[in-house]
Amino acid sequence: MGSKLAVWAIFGAFLLPRLLREGLAWRPLLYAVLSLTVVRMLPVAVAYVGSGRRWETRLFVGWFGPRGLASVVFLLLSYDALRAEGVPTATLVTAASWTIVLSVLAHGISAGPAARWYATRARRFAPESPELRPAPAAPAPQRALGAPRARR
Repeated sequence: MGSKLAVWAIFGAFLLPRLLREGLAWRPLLYAVLSLTVVRMLPVAVAYVGSGRRWETRLFVGWFGPRGLASVVFLLLSYDALRAEGVPTATLVTAASWTIVLSVLAHGISAGPAARWYATRARRFAPESPELRPAPAAPAPQRALGAPRARR
């Protein structure tokens, strides 16, 4: 939990003030909206083709799929790598930052209503729906490279 908090603190301390100083620019905002909808939701829908999952599930997972913390980490990694190569990063930082800010707002506001909507829909799914099958057991954790073996 501590490392997640640190990532959000870095984002809030360094990137959010920059966005506020720059003001609203339509291109990064347009990209952010597209990123939160089409760019994320279309691949999820395609990934579910042939899965038997209902459209409600595809929509819900597409909207609430990976977001937030992963975006901050990917932004920081990309920023570092591009700067090391001398590539300008202003557009990347602005577009990704708006995407993160809008994601936090939109997903935070929609979480409760969307979860209630999906729960209502899921109660009507046929008993044999893939969504209603028990999840498979998680695989046993693997030993990290270089980690000592557990003593028996």
